[in-house]
Amino acid sequence: ETPFAMPEKCPVCGSQVVRKNMASADRTEVAVRCDNLQCPAQKTRRLEHFAQRGTLDIENLGGVVADKLVERGLAQDPLDLFDLKVDRLATLNLGTDKEPRILGEKNAAKIKEAIERSRAMPLSRWLFALAIPSVGETISYEIAKHHDSLPAVAKSALLADIADLDEKLREAKRISPKSKDNPPRDDEEREDRRKLHDALKVKIAELEPRIAAKGVSAEVGPVVARSVLSFFASEHGRKTMTRLKELGIDPRGEPPAALSGGAAQASPLAGKTFVLTGTLQKFSRDEASAKIRALGGSVSSSVSSKTGYVVAGAEPGSKLDKARQLGVAVLDEQAFLELIGEG
Repeated sequence: ETPFAMPEKCPVCGSQVVRKNMASADRTEVAVRCDNLQCPAQKTRRLEHFAQRGTLDIENLGGVVADKLVERGLAQDPLDLFDLKVDRLATLNLGTDKEPRILGEKNAAKIKEAIERSRAMPLSRWLFALAIPSVGETISYEIAKHHDSLPAVAKSALLADIADLDEKLREAKRISPKSKDNPPRDDEEREDRRKLHDALKVKIAELEPRIAAKGVSAEVGPVVARSVLSFFASEHGRKTMTRLKELGIDPRGEPPAALSGGAAQASPLAGKTFVLTGTLQKFSRDEASAKIRALGGSVSSSVSSKTGYVVAGAEPGSKLDKARQLGVAVLDEQAFLELIGEG
């Protein structure tokens, strides 16, 4: 048998692929990806992600419609959707030249209405929709809790502090005069390192409480911080911000959902962190997350010893195994419904 070999070029556009290590709480994977923003497959995938239910919820704009919008040159970038006219969209051929299948005015009107509704989506949804590497639904919500607009995220002092702290911690470890992996060559270098190390410790001592005071989730770590800041500093990110301004789209942050007064203290979810795994019958993942947040809880994408509950639906993944290993309480759907008062 011929051994499997990872492709070196994208089968769609022919660009050199990039290998990336993808680490999560319970496993590490190596992904081979095409990073060419002009790749037709990339354009289609970004468009589908932009429109899906968990992002901007632009119904009827997925699969074949997204593929044909890119193929026909009507949407080379997701923000091109806002320039589409109903009459032009109505004539979109979802089939082939030999066997045409026209979208039609009724379907086009529905899509256009959904596109316009998406303008009012909150900051967390827009952050997720922009497909920033390492930024999923949960992390988008966490970032949005601490910023009031996309420009605020792009120039975030908090994210800069998180990235800066990580760099200083790494550098302090590297130059430590007591390092066994990188020991100083002589007494003179040891003394120079001690001075540098002490100076770094002072800066670290300034950054740590400043970040802690913001109450930001540990999931918004240095990898996420660098990814977000790099995205908005890139040419693509800058063009995105300019285009949003031209379109008059200014998504705003929403304060974290919380109960008030005695109700907050009485809620069994208040202050608890939940992790969702598997498929729930009554709610989608987004709906369940919204319920948890509305009752004073928070939602995480990974299981740790600090997790309050893991909600396990049908066909749960490895998060359930991790919860059992750590002794974290596991709720089935019925127990979760009872906890939130809907059982």
